[in-house]
Amino acid sequence: MASLFAEDSGTRVLPMLGDAGADNIALLLNDPHVDIAFVSTDALAAEAAEAGGAGLADRLELVAKLYPQEVHVLARAEIGSLADLAGKKVSFGPAGSSSAITGAALFKALGIAVEPSRLDAGAGLEQLKQGAISAVVIVGGKPSPLISGIPANLGIHLMPIPFGAPLEAAYLPTHFAAEDYPNLVQPGEELPAVATGLVLLAAKSKGDPGSPERVARFVDTLFSRFAELQGPDRHPKWREVNLAASLPGFKRTHAAEAWLAQRPAEAPKPVVANASTAQAPALPDSLSLSADQKEALFKHFIEWQRGKGR
Repeated sequence: MASLFAEDSGTRVLPMLGDAGADNIALLLNDPHVDIAFVSTDALAAEAAEAGGAGLADRLELVAKLYPQEVHVLARAEIGSLADLAGKKVSFGPAGSSSAITGAALFKALGIAVEPSRLDAGAGLEQLKQGAISAVVIVGGKPSPLISGIPANLGIHLMPIPFGAPLEAAYLPTHFAAEDYPNLVQPGEELPAVATGLVLLAAKSKGDPGSPERVARFVDTLFSRFAELQGPDRHPKWREVNLAASLPGFKRTHAAEAWLAQRPAEAPKPVVANASTAQAPALPDSLSLSADQKEALFKHFIEWQRGKGR
């Protein structure tokens, strides 16, 4: 994304290291120098629950809803299912990170009590190789370069995460194929998995009066040049993004709302990745769906995904 904001774009962006978790929310709310941040929907839900469900939607606005992030659970060869991890050491990622939040929420939803470890992805994989821990959770868009680099003969495998009732409220069903991770998934195999969302958020009001103008310039550059991120030389996840997608409970920034209203035909349409011969439910062209229509469409999508796994 940073490539869109070259010097000649008229907008200078200073990237900051973050992990789309609670720390990014805190920076966005409290640091006067941070205008926009990536946040995972798991982290957003966890923060809202901790605050009693109040406040975040009044203080944050949606810039764009981005691609789903797959939940990767890598385990040693002797671990046959997620249930086998009960009582064992599992690295979720550093405290406050999106992986840590997602990992804890996932295992809680499944009713599996593990001994959590707080290692970053690289250190977690190294500990997994050495047998010091039994599994590691890594959240990120597939294919992840870190996971793609794991050799086939290392005694580490991707765990299946069957989608079911305990996960319906917070996750979307997906799968891993050999095209994603040829060293870890057999040709023709579809390993069930789940994904969580990623959004770009802006604070509604900052101490710096120039923040709204900076956000507006950012939105205009990002939205106008977004098609460049969806080219064949870019990560395939960008082609799953629809800039017109909404985030329930949150209003869109004025700049994003205005851009979409003026150029609705330019809003990129979602792309179905790794499509099988079965047809996904058709998405309506209109962007003004009612809440009931959106709910019905989502339920239809869930049923379609379930049918693919039969």
